[in-house]
Amino acid sequence: MLTLLAALALLPTTPASAVEHPGILHQDENCLACHRDKIRGQSVHSAMVTSCAVCHLAQTPGDMTTMSLAMPREQICFACHEKAVQARQHSSPTKGTCVDCHDAHASAQRMLLRDPVDVRPRRADVH
Repeated sequence: MLTLLAALALLPTTPASAVEHPGILHQDENCLACHRDKIRGQSVHSAMVTSCAVCHLAQTPGDMTTMSLAMPREQICFACHEKAVQARQHSSPTKGTCVDCHDAHASAQRMLLRDPVDVRPRRADVH
């Protein structure tokens, strides 16, 4: 966890892909007050018990907040999960990013798997 926070401190302050979030978010904001669906399902990511700021950056330069990933989406999962484990978990080599097949928050499927109809390349977003 400390390594992730140190890595986050070295990142540029302007994220490559950001999504606008209405209103002003404060540092201690409880995201789950509005985003309750992020902790519902058969499988809930263990990181959901930590602060959303572990994976997401919120910046409020004025009256609008932008949300972005703290790291590039191709790398963010490996801040906590080892790539070697990924290779052992999949029967054949995988292409794309983890979130192409796995939901980063919660899922109705085991192992945070997305519904089969939802498994397709994801656009660069913070969800």
